[in-house]
Amino acid sequence: MERERGTGGMEAGELGDVADALRELGDEARESVARLADELELERRMAESPMVVLGVAAAAGLVLGGGLWPLLRPMVRMAARAALSPTNLLALGAAVGAMRAARAREATSGAGPEGSSVPSTH
Repeated sequence: MERERGTGGMEAGELGDVADALRELGDEARESVARLADELELERRMAESPMVVLGVAAAAGLVLGGGLWPLLRPMVRMAARAALSPTNLLALGAAVGAMRAARAREATSGAGPEGSSVPSTH
C-alpha cells in the first residue's frame, strides 16, 4: 500500500499540518503587531504627528534594509586602513610593551600604585 505524496516528498496529512501551523503563526504575528501598536499608542501618535511617525518608520527601514552600508563603507575602510597601517601597529606594539615593562617593574619592586613613595599633594 503506497501513500500519496505531495510536493517536496511530504505526505498529504503533513502538508495540512504545516499549513495549519503557518496559519497559526500568521495569526500570532498579527496579534503581536496589534499589541505592540497598542503599547506604543501608535494611532494617537499618528494623529498627533504623522510626519514624525513616517520619519521614524523610514529611518528604521533604511537601517534594517542595509541602506546605511554604502554611506558607511568608505569610513569603515579608512578607519581599518589607518588602524592597520604599519606605523600604527608599531606604535601599538610599543605601547603594549611599555605597559608590560611598567607592570613588571612594579611587581619586582613590590610597590604598586598604593605603596608608591611619591608624596601626596593633599
